Amino acid sequence: MENHHDDRKMEDVLKELNTKEIQNVRFEFLDTNSVARSKTIPVRHFSKAVNSGISFPVVIFASDPHLDINKKSPLLAKYLTSDMICYSDLTTFTTLPWVKNTARVFVSATPASTSGNNNEVLLDPRSILKNQLEKLKAKDLSIFSSLEYEFWLVDEATREPVISGTNAWSTLRLAKHQQFIDQLVLNLLKAGVDIDSVQTEYGKGMFEITMEPSFGIRSADNAATFRTGIKEMAMQEGFVASFMTRPFESDVGASGHLNHSLWTPDGKTQMTADASRPYGLSEIGEYWVAGLLEHACALSFLQAPTVNCRDRISPNNMAPCNATWGVDNRSCAIRLKKQGKHGLYLENRIGSSAGNPYISLAATIAAGIDGIERKLSLPAPIPLDKLCTDEEHLPPDTALLPTDVESAIQCLRKDDVMMNAFGEDFVNNLESIRRFESEKITEEDKYASSRMLYFDYI
Repeated sequence: MENHHDDRKMEDVLKELNTKEIQNVRFEFLDTNSVARSKTIPVRHFSKAVNSGISFPVVIFASDPHLDINKKSPLLAKYLTSDMICYSDLTTFTTLPWVKNTARVFVSATPASTSGNNNEVLLDPRSILKNQLEKLKAKDLSIFSSLEYEFWLVDEATREPVISGTNAWSTLRLAKHQQFIDQLVLNLLKAGVDIDSVQTEYGKGMFEITMEPSFGIRSADNAATFRTGIKEMAMQEGFVASFMTRPFESDVGASGHLNHSLWTPDGKTQMTADASRPYGLSEIGEYWVAGLLEHACALSFLQAPTVNCRDRISPNNMAPCNATWGVDNRSCAIRLKKQGKHGLYLENRIGSSAGNPYISLAATIAAGIDGIERKLSLPAPIPLDKLCTDEEHLPPDTALLPTDVESAIQCLRKDDVMMNAFGEDFVNNLESIRRFESEKITEEDKYASSRMLYFDYI
């Protein structure tokens, strides 16, 4: 039998299981909708599960957040009765302080095989990210990143937001739930996620919590722990936490920005910055940003995937609406920030809070690599004192980000680089899910029907 883990790491995990008296281990992954899916295994069967893998039905990837399966999905024709075998990554093993006597390990799926011709198709977002990280490594580069999420917190019984108004960064608004926030931050740290800052945001019941950056796949794994952990801890306190993008028509949408920089593979030398060049970006950094702008429309569908995400994109709505960049200009899709604790970094502001962290990071890498390989020219930035909609400073042929699902799908379809990065089957399935969701959202009661579909599980 093939060994899918490091024996020494396995010894360490077994010791921790015994020392901490763990009774159950979750084998978990995020599906395409950013919903945590798992099987809980009694600890006495842990070693067997690690060695043989855990099976899940492939049709999980053909479902909406409630696991309502789209009968028209192209996945069903190929994988109706198929399982995918998922193997654990023991470097992600951690105890969960908010769940008694329970640990968790993330799993990645092997490629699903069609029954007729043995073709292999990769559908698991974590595995797709691993492929893109390998391509980046082949360029002698690594990525240092952190997802920055806004989310909503409401009372479970009344469904009313736990804080009112739009007074962002208000100390008093945060103080109302300081005890819950403090426990959340402490528990996440114990689970390996180091919280950098906490604040209230510009919406009722809206918070933003940022994480310290990490190299490689650890950044997306931290985001997955963060999202599910917050939802679980909120539920235990009588709240519902949601990463749905825009649940309330009267409020702005919630974002999922990807802060990142490029480094050498050993993590010792920053490769994005060069103080001697214009804007402080290295040549590679300029190519990278140009790649993100070149593929911004496709990124919009991949990083802001749900039907509801489109309601976040509009001029002057605190979210980017076109493929622009600027130095510390928060109206642009890509924001260059020079004052980070780890030096200069880029903020990809295209993503929404509903986006899957593995897909977001994989898409960013694929777009950036294309910019490097083709040595794409960087357009002029939008000045700091202007909005990205200022026509006088817009570079020629600046692309608009799609504001409806059909346009977003076509943006991705027409982008050969992103199609190749994710694969025809993955994109076919993603399109199928979004069209399926569109049928459930009624125009006359758009936000209420969207909340029914997304709020509790995303």
